Amino acid sequence: MEKRDLVIHYDEERGEMVFHSVPSTETKELRSKSFDGVRPEVSYFKELSPDDAEQALGRLVFSLVDLNSNTKIGIRDYKAEADAAHSEYVADLEEKVRASDIDATFHLSQEMHRSAMSNYSLADLRRAEELLNLAAREGHEEAKDWLESTWPMLKAAVERRIARGNAV
Repeated sequence: MEKRDLVIHYDEERGEMVFHSVPSTETKELRSKSFDGVRPEVSYFKELSPDDAEQALGRLVFSLVDLNSNTKIGIRDYKAEADAAHSEYVADLEEKVRASDIDATFHLSQEMHRSAMSNYSLADLRRAEELLNLAAREGHEEAKDWLESTWPMLKAAVERRIARGNAV
């Protein structure tokens, strides 16, 4: 039997969730061009009881459908839950940065860049750059690469966005 992928489609007009079983060869191009995906490890689910594993996967599916839809299913306020989890993640990074965790420093620089972009914040952009430079100086290889190859373009994009946002 050939390997198949599961494609979940939320038909908002009809209020239906449609599950398609599609040959993996037919989704290869789609997977290569789309968001890298949420990737929980199967081992995580195996560590849970069967009921808890099914519940965790269902919660994940509902949250992803709601977060990517115009018409929310509304089982929970997944956006509020995602925002709270993100705030907790950033707070955890901040704590690790205070403890000199260089990997956390790099990841917090990325979070500050996202914040600068979405909040039109030059202060967040400056902090992102400071953290990125610190991580690179401390030997974080990905930070070094990002600083040389990606950062100038990302920084310029935020600066343009802030300038446009402030002009409106």
